[in-house]
Amino acid sequence: MKEEQEAENQQQIKDGKAVTNEPPAAEAEDSESKPKVDKKRKKSNGESEAQKKSRETIGAQVLETSEGSNKMLGFHVSAAGGLEQAIYNARAEGCRSFALFVRNQRTWNHKPMEETVVENWWKAIRETDFPLNQIVPHGSYLMNAGSPEDDKLQKSRDAMVDECQRAEKLDITMYNFHPGSTVGKCEKEECMTTIAETIDYVVERTENIVLVLETMAGQGNSIGGTFEDLKFIIDKVKDNTRVGVCIDTCHIFAGGYDIRDKKNYEEVMTKFEKTIGWKYLKALHINDSKGDLASNLDRHEHIGEGKIGKKAFEMLMNDKRLDGIPMILETPKGKYPEEMMLMYKMEKK
Repeated sequence: MKEEQEAENQQQIKDGKAVTNEPPAAEAEDSESKPKVDKKRKKSNGESEAQKKSRETIGAQVLETSEGSNKMLGFHVSAAGGLEQAIYNARAEGCRSFALFVRNQRTWNHKPMEETVVENWWKAIRETDFPLNQIVPHGSYLMNAGSPEDDKLQKSRDAMVDECQRAEKLDITMYNFHPGSTVGKCEKEECMTTIAETIDYVVERTENIVLVLETMAGQGNSIGGTFEDLKFIIDKVKDNTRVGVCIDTCHIFAGGYDIRDKKNYEEVMTKFEKTIGWKYLKALHINDSKGDLASNLDRHEHIGEGKIGKKAFEMLMNDKRLDGIPMILETPKGKYPEEMMLMYKMEKK
């Protein structure tokens, strides 16, 4: 099975597709795909009381472990059953930040966001007091903001506008997305210029949301495998106050940035500062890597169990420059609360 997966990954790379181990799009998160839920069970989203109590208990343990920390750990949470469920799920499992999809990212076409969605969202915010500036939606994987194909480019731009407008209705301040790909049909510089033009297109049709470019692993024909790629795009954008960067630790490691020891870690951070600038760092995706350094393999691993190792995450947790920034885990599912507690314990408080 493992060999089949690797073969599939390599074929996708050859085809210019992004091989990703990021959160699966299992849930439909806008109103038209909201499942019918019995009102008596809606509060627990289908969980038994015992399951709900267990989840909230470990969430309380995470928050207790985080006391005294300025780091904002979280993960990509499910919004199945309604966008507001993402807030309840995040709070129940001890998140200080989180990512979500603001609509079903498996399809291009969606109904407008219903007012009840907004009302339920604000009810959840009031009940949990979750900070809106720590919520970072992830853009649809269908999109290619740098597509050389006119039809795909327009569909991508329209989807980005729709997702950002939905986020703004919820008072979310940031929107993270994968920059795009040449798909082997145009030059890299042309693709990066198109991505900048896509950002301009979205900015002109939204109010104040910041579009956050994610660092990539350098796989296939993807853009964003180097800090220089993102710098090029930022410099081309008309209003660079509306653009930012999300560092993905697995992606930069797979792209050749070694953060495993103090010397190399500081060299990478200094390079980021000189090439892009700290003011553009809006979020981090926290992942270990199944692949080797400079492998261009986008395969996430649990914290401390991959090729990056615990030392890098200890340095991240003790880097004051990262205080207050959303740090969102995208490791394989199943142990997010445990991983957050592990990371908080790495911090010297």
